[in-house]
Amino acid sequence: MRAFREGRATVQDYVASCSDRVGALEPKVQAWEWFDPQRALADAEERAGGILADLPLYGIPVGVKDIINTRGIPTRMGSRIFYNNVPSMSAWVVRRLEALGGLVMGKTVTTEFAYRTAGKTRNPWNPAHTPGGSSSGSAAAVAAGFVPVAIGTQTLGSVIRPAAFCGVVGYKPTFGAISRTGVHPFASTLDTVGVFARSVADAAWFGACLMGQDNRDDATILRGSLSTLHVPLDALPASPRLAVVRTPKWNVASEVQRTHFDECVGKLASAGAQVKEVQLTRLFDDAWENVMVIMSHDAVKSFLSIESRHRIRLSPALAELLDRGHRVTPEQYAKAREKREEYRRWLDGVFERHDAIVTIPAAGEAPEGLSNTGDATFNSLWTQAALPTVTIPSGFGPKGLPLGFQVVGRYRGDERALRVAAWCETMFGFKPGLAGG
Repeated sequence: MRAFREGRATVQDYVASCSDRVGALEPKVQAWEWFDPQRALADAEERAGGILADLPLYGIPVGVKDIINTRGIPTRMGSRIFYNNVPSMSAWVVRRLEALGGLVMGKTVTTEFAYRTAGKTRNPWNPAHTPGGSSSGSAAAVAAGFVPVAIGTQTLGSVIRPAAFCGVVGYKPTFGAISRTGVHPFASTLDTVGVFARSVADAAWFGACLMGQDNRDDATILRGSLSTLHVPLDALPASPRLAVVRTPKWNVASEVQRTHFDECVGKLASAGAQVKEVQLTRLFDDAWENVMVIMSHDAVKSFLSIESRHRIRLSPALAELLDRGHRVTPEQYAKAREKREEYRRWLDGVFERHDAIVTIPAAGEAPEGLSNTGDATFNSLWTQAALPTVTIPSGFGPKGLPLGFQVVGRYRGDERALRVAAWCETMFGFKPGLAGG
């Protein structure tokens, strides 16, 4: 943006260069569900100069996940049911980014209704591998250099995991930080809007711009706005105190991922971090089963109309989840919600003694093939506890695919989590570059 203001570059030039990269690499990556370079250039023309140049997102092209409504642009939800759906009003978060000077570059591919059935997107580092899900197109678009930032959503691990697979920064804020009005719901007590960028600083800045209270989204009202997040991020006053957490599912991770994580922790300790292993109690042994009770029950409400009218057109995976949700009793759901609060209270004690938790963001390198978008095992605990999480690229595996490192923050402690992540990013000194050449 400084280059725009100083006249060293124009918004039109920047959007044109992004469009050129899309033209060269999109046939291989297939990150876009909808992309119109002429419309993007027209939007860039409208934002050229004038008072808009003082807005924080002036001239920034953004990829928007295709479960987020965009006025006049198709929003297909990754489902043939909504193939011809063109909203008359944009989602709150889209209106926000446009009001701050940003422009919608296009709609990024999502899995079916942000669940497990994959879309067409390939991992830009190797198109034979998945980019992850469900925010597959958003992660791939940033990794390939199509856009500098993109918006995704996370119900279990749909920001953090694809960010790790694609070698970019993913930031899932505290639950309720960014409005979900106009975003297709999946599980209302879990769904969180998050962002992708190429650095922690950019993710923090973009995320902060999108935060705010929305009277139509109870989560933003009950949880309160986090728009007081200070960016640029201040440096940490001292080396961070890091709690190393290996969840009960640690054996699910590949040996490569586990070894890489240990090497990363060693680097941070050598750089001065105070590192301590923290064991989760048996309370967390059934955390995965607990979140599935909550998610499946919530999904029944979210898909009530769609299931009643289009059940036969849903994927087997989604239909199976809804069947599970129908079997959840009110008592089981209430108990699962209570347990989630227990998780958060116990973890809050960890943050009394540590600045952040560090752990892995995924089981390893992106799996080969497109049908398996990866395992959310290493994300779901933090999501159901409503905690902010950041993943940063930290190296490559033996297959030449990115590996990541996850920083988990205290509830509503987004700024500290981001500052710790930025410190880790600096200590690693790893810059994967743009995927796709």
